[in-house]
Amino acid sequence: MREPHQTRRDRREDILQASLHLFAEKGFHGTSMRDIAREAEITEGLIYHYFESKRDLFRAIIDELSFLPLLRTLPELAEQLDLRALLIVLARGFFDVLKQNTELARLLLQEVQVFPEEKEAFFADAVNASIQELAHILEGRMNERAQKQVDPQVSARIFFNALLAFFVEQEILGGKHMLPADEGSYIEHLVDMFVKRLGPGRSKPTGAQPLR
Repeated sequence: MREPHQTRRDRREDILQASLHLFAEKGFHGTSMRDIAREAEITEGLIYHYFESKRDLFRAIIDELSFLPLLRTLPELAEQLDLRALLIVLARGFFDVLKQNTELARLLLQEVQVFPEEKEAFFADAVNASIQELAHILEGRMNERAQKQVDPQVSARIFFNALLAFFVEQEILGGKHMLPADEGSYIEHLVDMFVKRLGPGRSKPTGAQPLR
């Protein structure tokens, strides 16, 4: 008898959440499939019904619980919003994802000097996808002067780095207690600097293709 679809989805989500919790707590290499099964309260064999390997689990965490799902909506949003509104939506979504999933942030930051193969491969893909998608949109929104002076790839990287740096300062390093800053004000200032440099960026078709 086949499992109901809802049951399969719930079990898969339980496995992902258990894996994320343990990876953040013990590290990727310090976590075994047996540990994950115990945390999710299922048999180890059942994990392999949903995921081929621990690396497959890591890939699913990045693909489904990170910033990527929001990023996939950018081409559609870019058709509807001017550059300022688009960047504000993007920045707020970025912070929302990280704040709702602080374990994911710890997982991606805790081994930054070690960069195990799995993290390097999958996180680099996620970061690269983010930069490429935003760079494509920025390139299509720049005024003529900015097109001659600004590298959209560098601009996209600066934008995401500025968001990540603020989150790490406030949420990971304890800045919200020692150096509190208003998130909304930070976003407004960051976005206004970009819009002033690149141009007003009216809403228009960009030809962007949805991420797969």
